Amino acid sequence: MQRRILCLAASALALIAPLAVQAQDKWPSRAIEIIYPYPPGNDTDAIVRVLAEGMSKRLGVPVQVINKPGGGGVVGFAEMVRAKPDGYTIGTWQPGPGMSQIVAGNTPYKMSDYQAVAGIHPNDFVLASRGNIPARNLKEFGEWAKKQGKPIVIASYAPAAVPALMAARIARKDGWPYKVVAFPNPSAKELVAGDADLSTTGADMVASYAKDGQVKVISAWSEERNPVVPGTPTAKEEGYGDLYIWSGMAAPAGVPKEIVARLSAVIGETLKDKPVQDTLKKLGVGAMYMTPEQMTKRIADDSQWVSALMNELGLAKKN
Repeated sequence: MQRRILCLAASALALIAPLAVQAQDKWPSRAIEIIYPYPPGNDTDAIVRVLAEGMSKRLGVPVQVINKPGGGGVVGFAEMVRAKPDGYTIGTWQPGPGMSQIVAGNTPYKMSDYQAVAGIHPNDFVLASRGNIPARNLKEFGEWAKKQGKPIVIASYAPAAVPALMAARIARKDGWPYKVVAFPNPSAKELVAGDADLSTTGADMVASYAKDGQVKVISAWSEERNPVVPGTPTAKEEGYGDLYIWSGMAAPAGVPKEIVARLSAVIGETLKDKPVQDTLKKLGVGAMYMTPEQMTKRIADDSQWVSALMNELGLAKKN
């Protein structure tokens, strides 16, 4: 009798065990964290927060945005990369920590340590000049710059920051000398004070100065013309290619593909929500959804020119 009872108990456990595993494996069953590797309050932070709300409604679990600033985005991105690859910790992707900082050798991770989840939006970066420079676009600025007999001062985050690399790519294409001066938060102020000739900055940070002529916005770094500065041509319009900065979502390498696909689909659906669209419109940008495959290709394409230019400039890590 005792043996029979034990056999029945074992059989019952055998039936229950797969159900327990299925319950444990059901994703998502608890809160998801999105690590944003910069301080709160900027444009992408605002977009990611409203995006998280829509994702939470669709997934049925809390989706929380956690700010982890430091090291130009490297600190937070590294934490995301090191997280358990179970789909409960993901992070926003920006070209600095996701690409140029890796090429520069400033990260404890490689590009193969993370995977693409979804493209989210282009950023609102522009190239602005001092108001008294007689140029309305990149071509005119290049002609003026070559006559100055001295390097053009570009205000940016750092020489290896992607906005600075984009400005350098334009300068090298048109053949004018330059030097990058690092500022914590480049804006119109450096131009108005005469500390720089150009600034790589957000459209909203220079729009009011442009209205009264203190600065000029000579290039919009976006897919289409920025509604904040609609009269400014894009870099592509002037023949400089698809020069614009964009943001996405990434996950640690090893997160199951089916979870990545679900996250990506949910992000794509949520980007169509009115609260997200309103936030994007307010910031002067649109949604730029990419599947994991499309985002992976875009990272590879951008990395190609970024790596080549950083090697030319001596900014890449020497193996």
